[in-house]
Amino acid sequence: MATLVTRFLGVPVYLSVAGALTAAMPVAAPSGRPLLMLFVSVVAAVPVIAVLPRVAAVDRRPYTLFALGLCWLVLSNVVTWHNGHGDLLVVVSNVHLLAAAGSMVLRRGRNDVGGLIDACVVAIVVAALVWTVLLQPGLSAAQVAVGRQSTLLANVLLLAGLLGGAVRLVTVAHRPPAALVVLTVSIVFDVAGVAVAALDTGSITGSSAGGQMLFMIAYILVGSAMLLPGATRLGEPGPVPPERPFRVRVLFLTGAAAVVPLVSAVRDLLGIRGDTALLTVGNLLIVVLIAIRVARIAEQREIAERRMRHQATHDLLTGLPNRAEVWSRLDAALARERAAGRTGVVLLFCDLDGFKAVNDRLGHLAGDRLLTEVAARLRGGLLPDETVARYGGDEFVLLSAHPDAVDRLTGHVRAAVAAPILIAGEQVRVGASVGAIRSDGTLDADELIRRADQAMYREKAAGRAA
Repeated sequence: MATLVTRFLGVPVYLSVAGALTAAMPVAAPSGRPLLMLFVSVVAAVPVIAVLPRVAAVDRRPYTLFALGLCWLVLSNVVTWHNGHGDLLVVVSNVHLLAAAGSMVLRRGRNDVGGLIDACVVAIVVAALVWTVLLQPGLSAAQVAVGRQSTLLANVLLLAGLLGGAVRLVTVAHRPPAALVVLTVSIVFDVAGVAVAALDTGSITGSSAGGQMLFMIAYILVGSAMLLPGATRLGEPGPVPPERPFRVRVLFLTGAAAVVPLVSAVRDLLGIRGDTALLTVGNLLIVVLIAIRVARIAEQREIAERRMRHQATHDLLTGLPNRAEVWSRLDAALARERAAGRTGVVLLFCDLDGFKAVNDRLGHLAGDRLLTEVAARLRGGLLPDETVARYGGDEFVLLSAHPDAVDRLTGHVRAAVAAPILIAGEQVRVGASVGAIRSDGTLDADELIRRADQAMYREKAAGRAA
């Protein structure tokens, strides 16, 4: 009931009050604007603070940063209203709000880090072009110092990158939460407010009616997002979209890295004074993001290659080395044996007794479960340099370089299958026929496996006869 009241009554009341305050900004006297900003910041802070207790502790950091940012904003507006010197507190508030939005985007997009970086790079490149065409000429005409221009540019590019990440989260989701969409729109208004305030006053903290109104809308949207369904789950991971092909990613990143230097070169050709701030700040952000992206691409390729190598050498069902891998390890063990001049390789060939009956009676899934459990038991208790592999079907091979391992490994196999296994609610028992052979220094891998296999079949036949 409380949720319904919040959804259907709280949102309209909130928007009505906030909308009235925003509409009053253009007609308010300059001396009254700080008071309006104070009311708006309080109105925006209330739902953010109210939602905090309902957010899971592990996801609470972005919400806490949003609350702190709006509380600092309230304090700055109080100070500005009294003596007009709240600029430093505005900066502190903006840092907290930027960190909150960045933390929210990173948490929501932690399954799509590569896509977030790509979106941030695109947004920064677009912002750099807007800066070159619109903002920087206006700031230069207003004789804004280069140092202040660099600070403004850094703010614009950081907000643009954040906006790009947020837009990525909205576009890849099949049904993005309404709260996420509203937060993304709030970042749009924040970016617009920075641009308007910069052009009007040369500072994002200057007294610009247009900029202040856009900031007010951004703060109101942050608060309204916390009143919408799904607001408490914004820190949960979003979907995992497919990665673009490697070549496309490389071409994209190369092109993105070339945009800012290309823009500067065109400016020089046209006789326009070079934009040092854009070259320095823009290149730094883009290069850092591209370096992170390239490192991630390399890491993903290494992971994919390791996975492919593992799949080529291991059994998909049990995770044990497969037939090809045990042959490779056996060849290597025999080569070491010959190099050392002494025998020691031991090979056991095992076949499960009673497996087919279980498989036929309970089904293939039960058979797979049985093989997985036996494999886990066989893997446990071996020495670090010993191998157990699935040779095929219900056949397993154990390999050791210790000449006295025959009895120990045979006992290990017997013990592994001795205890019943719970399959499909039923206690299942199987046995094992084991053929063991020890190398004499003259046998190759093929002959060693053949003899172990024959020994296993002799034991199986003896068991049937008994």
